[in-house]
Amino acid sequence: MLARSALTEAVLHDRLVAKGYQPETATRTVARCRELGYVSDERLARERARSLRARGAGSLKIVADLTARGVPDRLVGVAVLASQEGESELEWARRALTQAGLSSGSGSRAWRFLLSRGFDADVATEALEHRA
Repeated sequence: MLARSALTEAVLHDRLVAKGYQPETATRTVARCRELGYVSDERLARERARSLRARGAGSLKIVADLTARGVPDRLVGVAVLASQEGESELEWARRALTQAGLSSGSGSRAWRFLLSRGFDADVATEALEHRA
């Protein structure tokens, strides 16, 4: 299961139980995988958030993705903040516009783009107000 994609500890546990393993066996297996470094909710959250951010995703999209993957809430915010690498959400929105070739041109198209990428409306508005 882990060879195909990184899984959270909870998802791995649930999949093992769904395959017919006893819950206690699944719990011990997940603990051993954690000890061996095969699973780490913190590492998965950090790497996934950083990957999405590099592809132009905003914080809302990253939160939704991590939550859907079963990342514990306590790690989601930390991963999103780390993905910003010390820059503001506004700077990331501007970067996404530039990468998409939308740093000038139609405001409505750029607005829809930013919202679809998971930037909130306030950040989208500010990014569009100060475009070059």
